[in-house]
Amino acid sequence: MRIIDRYLIREIFLAQIAVGLVLGMVIIGALFVRLLGVIVAGGLPIDVLAPLVLMESIKAMIMLTPVTLFLAIMLTLGRLYRDSEMTAMQAAGFGSARLYGGILILVLPLALVLLWLMLYVYPWVSAKSDAIGREGQQQLNVAAVEAGQFVDLASGRLVGFIGALSKHGGMEHIFLRSGQHGKEIVVLAKSGSQSTNLAAGTRSIELDQGIRYEGTMGQADYRILQFQRYQTTLKIPPVSLSNNRLSALPVGELLRHGGRGAMAELQWRFAVPITALILCFIAVPLSYVRPRQGRFGRLAVAILIYVFYANLIILAKSWMVRGHELSWLGMWWPHALMLGLGFLLWWWRRHQVAL
Repeated sequence: MRIIDRYLIREIFLAQIAVGLVLGMVIIGALFVRLLGVIVAGGLPIDVLAPLVLMESIKAMIMLTPVTLFLAIMLTLGRLYRDSEMTAMQAAGFGSARLYGGILILVLPLALVLLWLMLYVYPWVSAKSDAIGREGQQQLNVAAVEAGQFVDLASGRLVGFIGALSKHGGMEHIFLRSGQHGKEIVVLAKSGSQSTNLAAGTRSIELDQGIRYEGTMGQADYRILQFQRYQTTLKIPPVSLSNNRLSALPVGELLRHGGRGAMAELQWRFAVPITALILCFIAVPLSYVRPRQGRFGRLAVAILIYVFYANLIILAKSWMVRGHELSWLGMWWPHALMLGLGFLLWWWRRHQVAL
């Protein structure tokens, strides 16, 4: 490997680490706030915060690899152009072909590693994240029926007290207090039980042999109702950790599953390393700046290109899942379109040099 290639790879790699740290802190901070909001809303126990942030951060950093590499190449080459180092390198015969060759020494192995991560590590992390979320909800449900304590059953909207638990998991001597439409409601029951439907995101509480007090004593709307059986359904705050269940399936199961959704998920996993390669191809001509220009001048254009590219991939995946009339194109047409943009930028750069 030539000295210039080693220098170029080192500068891009260091820039990618810096960009990854900045973007990673932003993404991880947003994940922490989102999951903390779910915990505060009563959707998960605090114990699962750290492992969930870890799992979701790994997924986020895998997805951020193409854009961090793209911006790292833009920053590195922009600095070389600004400091006239690229001019000296071109005068020594280091042209576009050599430049692409040096960058590919770093990009190709990274794309292969990214492909392995998307095919094997990403679904494992997604499955692990879902499992942690489900275990956390079950742990929360068990904690919600501890005897002898006041418990929050609906993010402050319903407070309950269970005097004792029966041998079969039922509840005895139950007190519930809530407010609906500005009215205070108190329910006393001799016994009861609860069940949770995680798929529907609901918790049902069934009470037997009790009294329901509604309103304020002494007011005209105050009512007392005796009941043999009383049921109320509470909404559990949803825990959205992955876009869909298919994201947690390994490659073999996706192939056996078939269907539009499975094929879209499989092509999407291949799309991430392909995106990294195409963005690197675009970055070389796009990073050109004049010596007096700042190296950050084209970063805004680069970010817009990445956002446009990512939205095209999301659109293509949505078409495949919904069976759109253009779904036969799969998720390959965004790559072809952006590859065409890369050739257009390369032609513009060559034409500019010729002038």
